[in-house]
Amino acid sequence: MDEPLSIIIPMNKNLIILPIAIFYGCNNAPKSGRSLHDSLKRKSANELSRKLNNFKQKLIGIWTDGSSDNATFDIKKDSIFYVDQFKSYRYSLNQDSIKIYYPDFTYTAKVYFIDDTLVMDSQDDGIAKFWKFKN
Repeated sequence: MDEPLSIIIPMNKNLIILPIAIFYGCNNAPKSGRSLHDSLKRKSANELSRKLNNFKQKLIGIWTDGSSDNATFDIKKDSIFYVDQFKSYRYSLNQDSIKIYYPDFTYTAKVYFIDDTLVMDSQDDGIAKFWKFKN
């Protein structure tokens, strides 16, 4: 009598582990490319915020244009105090631009530093340079 032929297939551990790894990897993959994009966007926004804060910290202080022995203005967290006028005005920063809100107009200028010199470049008034006031 002929005996049925049995085929013995050796069990390979890799054959069992591979489907489990594929299943686990597919279930934990990002649903779309947005996760990486959102992460990069958040990182970029955080870096921009940090740079703006550093810029604002450098901007805060008492400045002179050198035209007299007195300070010209004192830039505080949210306002600029003009020494000769004894008046403060609100301002805002947007990246490298400043807006100073006077009662009758808004002054807008690009703001940057050359070493320790504060430079304001406005379309209306041109370039103005200021240095930290030391008394």
